[in-house]
Amino acid sequence: MKNLVVILSLAIATAVNAGEIKLKEFSQFELWGNPSVGQEFQINEELGRAWVSIKVTISDPDGGGSTDEYRVKVPGLSYDKATSSINIDFEGKITECAVQKTLGRSIFRRKEIVMNSSCKLEGRWRSVIYDDGFEMKKTSKYEIFLVVE
Repeated sequence: MKNLVVILSLAIATAVNAGEIKLKEFSQFELWGNPSVGQEFQINEELGRAWVSIKVTISDPDGGGSTDEYRVKVPGLSYDKATSSINIDFEGKITECAVQKTLGRSIFRRKEIVMNSSCKLEGRWRSVIYDDGFEMKKTSKYEIFLVVE
């Protein structure tokens, strides 16, 4: 029983310390059809900059489709060339969100950004009620967050 109380208190303490930064919001009308939304960190090594790239791919039932990319600058997010890490200065604390690693061998060698467990990019649907001037209407919005623990 004592262990259960300790585990629950640690889980609550972790949840209290977590913070969210809203990156982008899409209405259900912007994401029509069968959308696929992906988000990832990207960097500019020379300038020490990092941002979040959001790619929205919409498949048209008639065989067509489109992909839109949105770059979102996050306040406090930067790239450290010395450690090859993406860090965020959030609420006075510097947290390492991702690390750039070299993977593969020989001609298959590539650089890849690997996320840490201290930061998550997450998307959620939310129902919203709004007034259009004549009546109250209900719609859905898809919101993308950077969760920093």
